[in-house]
Amino acid sequence: MTKLLTIETGFSCNSRCHYCTQLDYRALPQEAELDLSGDTIRQRIDWAAQNEYDEIGFSGGEPTIRPDFLDLIRYAKQRGFRHIGVTTNGRMLAYRRFAEAMLRAGVDGLTFSLHGPTPALHDRLAAAPGALEQALTGLRHVGELAEMLGIRLRLMNNQILLRENVEHIGAMVELLAPLGVRLFMVQPFIAQRSNVDDLGRFFVPYADVVEGVRAALPALQRYGARIKPYNVPNCVLWPLGREQIESQQYDITVYREFEQESAGEFKAFRAKQWYRIDACRDCHEKCPGFRIEQYPQELMQQAIIEAARTFASQHPDRTGPLLFSGTELLTPESLAQLFQVLSSEFGPVAWLTGAAERSTRAELARVVLRAHAAGHLAEVAVVGQPMDQRFLAQRVIEKGNLEEIRNFFAELKGQRQGQQPLPKLRLLLNTSDTSRLLGDPSVAGHLPQLAQELCDLSGDFAADLLITLPNFPRDRPPPDIARQSQELLELAAQFRDAGRALHLKVVVGTLGDARGVDALRGQAIQLAEALFAQVLPSEPLDERLFRHAFSNAELDFVSWSPPWLFERWDLRSQTMPIAAQGLDRRDREPHSETAVVRPTGEAKPTPGKRFAGKSIKG
Repeated sequence: MTKLLTIETGFSCNSRCHYCTQLDYRALPQEAELDLSGDTIRQRIDWAAQNEYDEIGFSGGEPTIRPDFLDLIRYAKQRGFRHIGVTTNGRMLAYRRFAEAMLRAGVDGLTFSLHGPTPALHDRLAAAPGALEQALTGLRHVGELAEMLGIRLRLMNNQILLRENVEHIGAMVELLAPLGVRLFMVQPFIAQRSNVDDLGRFFVPYADVVEGVRAALPALQRYGARIKPYNVPNCVLWPLGREQIESQQYDITVYREFEQESAGEFKAFRAKQWYRIDACRDCHEKCPGFRIEQYPQELMQQAIIEAARTFASQHPDRTGPLLFSGTELLTPESLAQLFQVLSSEFGPVAWLTGAAERSTRAELARVVLRAHAAGHLAEVAVVGQPMDQRFLAQRVIEKGNLEEIRNFFAELKGQRQGQQPLPKLRLLLNTSDTSRLLGDPSVAGHLPQLAQELCDLSGDFAADLLITLPNFPRDRPPPDIARQSQELLELAAQFRDAGRALHLKVVVGTLGDARGVDALRGQAIQLAEALFAQVLPSEPLDERLFRHAFSNAELDFVSWSPPWLFERWDLRSQTMPIAAQGLDRRDREPHSETAVVRPTGEAKPTPGKRFAGKSIKG
């Protein structure tokens, strides 16, 4: 059986595609850190050869712009791989001499990343004028050169499906099939923390994928070409017939740029990006299931509501409004409805957000203002993360969300009518990020600006800076808090004084043993919280902060829910709720027809449930 390993070579790219999950990393001043060294890539090629992989591929970023690209291809050829492939935007192949050198070096497979049939569409999505024409020129070059050199070249296109191009799958076939492309991979836009705020404009429901492929069938049949779904369950497209649909077998192994010693070494950290429906139980396809972005809106709402009911029953004497996060995947309409229903049962609620959600900042501001005016929303705590190292990839900086917070505050200010009341607004930071914002020159100036904007909006409330302690790392013993007590007291005093200078009331939010951490770390965190509470007023967040399936740390690939509040290895984490999935063209969203279970769960299926308005309370 063929074993294919794809090596991620880094992030550098000569395009700036709007939908790209890596776009934020490329926008930061870290050029020397974006790509793996040639030695590291050669080590990974060696690893593939030693582990009996017979095919190897290179992806990026854009691998063809590496100065050592041809040398790496030659090295892979020397190691004896049967096939060598490259995923590329195709722009470098417009240089005929480069394209010939690449084929002579050993490449016999190319996956182009072209997303629109016209320059007006493709070049706009790629943010690169001339990109489509360059790629088409490159495609002509490799076709001619392969024939001249006697190379049987395998050509594929990978089209990221967005609202703007999902109806143009057939046009892409008409454009590329005459140039030799016979396999067309299609995959809907997927969300990550870096681009979840674009989910609203780029989200494509599976129903639209089906219709786009259906419209492309005549072109596929005419050229003998096939569609290969990716991040789309095969069963979604099977009703169209299997002649033009190639099953995605998911046998590709990817050596990701952050992995150090072997491909897939971080399996324990893989987030729950998929869910399964009841029909998956008897399916033999190699498929991880349905993408979490496709999860039905009403079932996300219901999961949060049920978690709130459970929490409220366990905390009848809570001291403030229920507080929750994990709403990144909700539409503005679903979020507003959720506030309405929760408030009808528990009174006005409090919301924790990173202001980087499926909704735009303008939509978020509109929802907040209306929800507060209707008495549904009492408090908004905005969690901030400054520019920092990306988790698991210490080479790469993540830009954080402070820009999104400022835009959200600006929208609140712009949409506010006169002295229209606002909910209580708070900025939530952990102690580490607060220290950085006060002392790190790379992020200096952000906190005073945020504080000024927060104070301007605070209305009848004193603006709060809510401080929490992060979890201590699990891979080593917790620090000796008793020995560090004086340092922590001084740090708390520093935060208090900095808050006064910024006209902010600094409050320490405590969680006690509610994080789900192990006993030793839990005791250390509680002791540190108690020390901070000697200097700062404290607020017991554990009495009102509830978690649900979509705020767990295992969804932190897409969620800005603070990982220091929701332990990654949380021993009491919620499981993905039993839910439902279907394809209803009326809703333009999947809806409940068949029971859904977790990818590894054994929960008993239950019937789906339709919701409208406050009927979701039932």
